[in-house]
Amino acid sequence: MHITIRPLDLSSDAELEQYRAVSTASDDASYGGHEEQTLDQMRTLYRDTPYWRQQRYIALVEQMAGGSSVVGTASLLFPLTENLETVHLGITTHPAFRGQGIATAMLEQALAPAIHGSDRTLVTAWGEIPAHGEVDDPALPVNRLAARLGLSRRNVSVCRLLPLPIEDSLLDALEEESRQKRGGYRIELWQDQVPQEHLGAYGQLLRQMALDEPDEDVEEEPAEYTPERIRLMEQRRRESGGRALTAVAVAPDGSIVGNSEVHVQTAPGTTIAWQENTLVMPEHRGHGLGLALKVATHRLLSSELPEVRSLVTFNSHVNPWMIGINERLGYRIAFREIALQGRPDLSAGLLPRVPHETAIGLT
Repeated sequence: MHITIRPLDLSSDAELEQYRAVSTASDDASYGGHEEQTLDQMRTLYRDTPYWRQQRYIALVEQMAGGSSVVGTASLLFPLTENLETVHLGITTHPAFRGQGIATAMLEQALAPAIHGSDRTLVTAWGEIPAHGEVDDPALPVNRLAARLGLSRRNVSVCRLLPLPIEDSLLDALEEESRQKRGGYRIELWQDQVPQEHLGAYGQLLRQMALDEPDEDVEEEPAEYTPERIRLMEQRRRESGGRALTAVAVAPDGSIVGNSEVHVQTAPGTTIAWQENTLVMPEHRGHGLGLALKVATHRLLSSELPEVRSLVTFNSHVNPWMIGINERLGYRIAFREIALQGRPDLSAGLLPRVPHETAIGLT
């Protein structure tokens, strides 16, 4: 099989259609559902911003009937305002073509040379492994590929899926439980945009999330979420067809002390949504606010977008507090995700040969 690797042409509708098909097939295999986007919405996501730049690649194979098809995609993301020594790497192989050297070809022909040329020294990637079994099993495809690049495990997260809709009776019971604990605190709902008067406080919540996230040994410098950065995030999400359903915890003095976000694409055919950060500021914990925030966003999602059939979340295995809340809501384990990092020496050219892999971030 002849594999051609080259940069993605963002101006080509045909290439973007096939790029999207690989993502859809991969998400269907991992989550049992996927998002839908128009090609222009994809272009929005793949544009550079003042905070990062991106390089995207496609792997093509020749077809028996002539022509070629995209069977794998890859990306490099370079932060521009923090983590300046880091590059984030992602590879996705179409499920029908895994185990045929697609990921190896993308790594050797495009990603490793580009990383070496960037002078970035720390490589970060994520890879899926089964829900059960030995995390460090060298036979797992992601571990073979990680070893080849010189990356090692820094954290393990668990992906959980929640079938929707949730029974109202369960949400009512959990909301009542949280209400009995939260005293003078209250929950507010926002959609798509942070109110202007709360931009500063919300930026502090987002930064605290990065500081508090239990991610074991992952090396990462927390970002500064200025009002300008938050507004750019909102604009980019809106232009890419996404929505943010947000619940915030308001303290008795009126300050914003916690948040939880659900992100979802609104194009017809979207069947999954993503549970993003949930945080309560340290000095306000112990009042049932985490549970209250998640109940509020989950209820809002079912009300606003009843066609969504599943909610996806990731939790580090050393975060028993959030895992407990998620299990009470009905989330169930789908697979585990390894966070991988390392400082590989790519100056010698091609990486040492190992057997075929599937993917790194990695799927």
